[in-house]
Amino acid sequence: MITFRLILAIAILLLAVYFVAMNWGCVIISMINKRKGVDCHHSTVPLVSLILTVFAYISYPYPAKNWIVIIPILDIGNWMLLWFPIVLMKKR
Repeated sequence: MITFRLILAIAILLLAVYFVAMNWGCVIISMINKRKGVDCHHSTVPLVSLILTVFAYISYPYPAKNWIVIIPILDIGNWMLLWFPIVLMKKR
């Protein structure tokens, strides 16, 4: 059962890392498009990595699991969600 929980947690974490990488890729592509003058914006997906890491944190069988929290902290989609109210206030 411990092996199954470990494999499940690793699979969920890999999916979360995939979303983090895609969010960073979307931000980089949007910046390149803006610099070139192309009006094509690629949006990020906030909170998906956070939800996935919560599931991985719950299913990880070993007690040393605080390192899992790093993944949603590195996700720029979550940071964009935090900066959204500030952007809205500046536009008014």
